Amino acid sequence: MRSTIKQWLVGACAATISLGAVSAASAEEPQLGGTVNVISYYRTLNALSWDYQKWIWKENHDGLHLDQLFAGDLARGPGGSNDNDFVAQAYIPPDQMRGEIAESVELKKDPLQLVFKLRKGVYWPTKPGVMEKREIVADDVAYHFTHMWTLKRKIPNYWAFIDRWEAKDKHTVIAHLNEYNANWAYRLAWGYFSAILPPEYHKLEDKARADWKNAIGSGPYKVTEVVKSSHQTYVKNDDYWDSAKIGGKSYKLPLNNKLVYHLVKDEATAIANIRTGKADIMENIRWQFVDELKKSAPELVLKKGLSTTGTFIALRNDKKPFNDVRVRRAMNLAVNQPEILQTLLNGDGSSLNYPFSSAWKSVYTPIDKLSPKGQELFSYAPKKAKALLAEAGYPDGLTFEMMYCTCSPYHVDLVPMLQAYYQRIGVTIDLKPLEYAAFRSQMRKETQSVGYLMNNGSGNPIQVLRKSFVSGQTWNPAMHADEGFDKRWTAMSKETDEAKAQGELVALNRYIIEEKVPHVWLPTDVFYRAHWPWVKNYNGELRVGAVRPGPIYARIWIDQEMKKKMGF
Repeated sequence: MRSTIKQWLVGACAATISLGAVSAASAEEPQLGGTVNVISYYRTLNALSWDYQKWIWKENHDGLHLDQLFAGDLARGPGGSNDNDFVAQAYIPPDQMRGEIAESVELKKDPLQLVFKLRKGVYWPTKPGVMEKREIVADDVAYHFTHMWTLKRKIPNYWAFIDRWEAKDKHTVIAHLNEYNANWAYRLAWGYFSAILPPEYHKLEDKARADWKNAIGSGPYKVTEVVKSSHQTYVKNDDYWDSAKIGGKSYKLPLNNKLVYHLVKDEATAIANIRTGKADIMENIRWQFVDELKKSAPELVLKKGLSTTGTFIALRNDKKPFNDVRVRRAMNLAVNQPEILQTLLNGDGSSLNYPFSSAWKSVYTPIDKLSPKGQELFSYAPKKAKALLAEAGYPDGLTFEMMYCTCSPYHVDLVPMLQAYYQRIGVTIDLKPLEYAAFRSQMRKETQSVGYLMNNGSGNPIQVLRKSFVSGQTWNPAMHADEGFDKRWTAMSKETDEAKAQGELVALNRYIIEEKVPHVWLPTDVFYRAHWPWVKNYNGELRVGAVRPGPIYARIWIDQEMKKKMGF
């Protein structure tokens, strides 16, 4: 966070950021071609839509055919200088970015502008029925952002700091700003909705945009097959612009010919597929399966990390009984967080990892540094919970409906424990399990239950406070609304003084946790990822932007000889 504000400070002098090329660290000569089989982090979820005008959070994960203006610099990852493991869901420090469609960006003060210099020789590939191959130019970028901002499903205020886009010349595009936004790089350059699409795609009819066969972009792959709840197949884009240096030699990317996402809802089947070598990589494994994998497949390379999502029950602050903060506090005090952590999560995880990730050392406040009433929320105090309910007018307890997604094994296991805890204070949960599409479609509708058990990505410090707690935001399922909080967040997001902005971020995070209590805070679990030794030029990286793995996959090659020697 410190470097985020400092790096993009609007000062007396304009700053130009050049975004260089990535070099792969491996010195081995790659075996080009072959297929990479991945059981992805989101193995239970089909692509939510192939129509990217719907503002879909998962488009970067499925959109291996897409490029953005910037990406994370993998030379700063574990295969290089090791400054970043590239696991964070949506946080790329400014000094760890590199150029993709853009080569550089200049932040000007008077007038306030972001001036992007585009890379020459980046092409849209031919897509029959959509467009012929041609170079990406400034008009494309300006058209994309301008058009996306006209759509009904846009996130409120997301690009409101931009007055207009201008294509100054063929390779220069300017965002004219009406105010500074400290999180502009996330919103424009490498975030969830920053993938650049051509005007020809935007002008397709709704039905055509929703058809994966029309998916087009300048990224490393092309989509060639989508079989729902089975697999998604991508083949290399021969027109892709990027390359990687390995052993002093430059290689055109991707290094592999094909990548297959295996969609496997059954957890045991997914584990069997990585154990038997049917998959080369599995990106998300629960701790319950790790010991068995170590015994049955000891050659697997396993890496552990704290989940990049927070787990909580969003309590609708706009509906009874949870419009009363005393009831919301009682709902927290009734849950035995230490027991969940020690039993369901095997003693490994974090009791407080949302809104702010514990990885953000400069702004994170640990439990023991919260106020006494904040610390209390993470203890187990059922007697006080009952007293608060009685004080709020519920001496005999209450019943509430809670939606949860059957796509999360952790949530499925957690629900019986929550039922037991709440029964002890006279609270009954009316459970409503849903498949992901139905679950997600209910969020923020009038029909959303007053309790909504979910995971949500921590993202980055500025973003997570906006999306979860600013009034009217798309990812605010607690329907939290606080005019004072909104004003303070808005002022912070425009602040160019690093120390002031950081101090306000800390204060706002504590205010939500300690005072407003919009959620039942629940422990965050750990996860493992695994790959076989024959997967080369890969170190467990997951994302070079907001849930975006494409450039990581493009640099992988498979050592076929090693794979055969290992019996696969």
